[in-house]
Amino acid sequence: MTQTDYTESHEQIKDTQIGYCRYGHGPNYVLAICGAVGCYKKDWPLKLLSHFPPDQVTIIGIDPPGYGTSRPPDRKQEVQRCQKDSEYCLGLMEALKLEPFTVMGWSEGARTTVHVAAKGKEKVNRMIVMAGATKVNHLGAMAFKGMRETNHWLPAGRQPYLDHYPEEFLRTQWAALCDVVDQVHTFMGGRFPSDLALPQVKCPTLIMNGGMDRFCGDPNVCFIPVLKSLAKVEVHAQGGHDFYQKYPKWFSSKVLEFFKSTEKK
Repeated sequence: MTQTDYTESHEQIKDTQIGYCRYGHGPNYVLAICGAVGCYKKDWPLKLLSHFPPDQVTIIGIDPPGYGTSRPPDRKQEVQRCQKDSEYCLGLMEALKLEPFTVMGWSEGARTTVHVAAKGKEKVNRMIVMAGATKVNHLGAMAFKGMRETNHWLPAGRQPYLDHYPEEFLRTQWAALCDVVDQVHTFMGGRFPSDLALPQVKCPTLIMNGGMDRFCGDPNVCFIPVLKSLAKVEVHAQGGHDFYQKYPKWFSSKVLEFFKSTEKK
């Protein structure tokens, strides 16, 4: 890999300077979306991206509005947040002239991914959802309530966030996010807006999970009943919620296999 295979920059999209990183120069264009209170440096670090051959992919890691390098202002957590983020995602890839593209998102970013694929239509040729869910049940809602106070987390759980954000930002953002999950569970029947958008997704989809993930929804509940034959599932048996960072070789090989199997002849 040469130095020019990885760059960081900003692009004015709508009302916000959107920060992003760019890796590789290959023909498979990919937009990578971070998880809750994440950023591309945390959730799509160079040590992970470098497992992809730079001559096969061009990966854009986006910082959605209010996260990472797309601040100030700080993020406003709300039920429609992922849906709003999708407009900036589509705008960035259009501005960079990287269409059609694969949209790939982890955890909360998986919900944004659904909106991007649904709204982008022919601009999005594949979708990869990782450790994601479009619904939350009673157990999931209770788990979020139990995690609301970040100062009660184990240091090992807090540190990846504190490497990129001040403690106060993590505390307030995570509490606000937990309030959003509670609203979805209490007032929307446990269905995030992405669940309503899912039937509009018409592109090949790869669903990736860790077999030991305590937070991720069952794809047979969220995705498979709607996407049916469009979807393929890959599970790393030993992987947790962050399986793709713990097992990057496995992750990159499965993604590249997916690209090959869905190439237009």
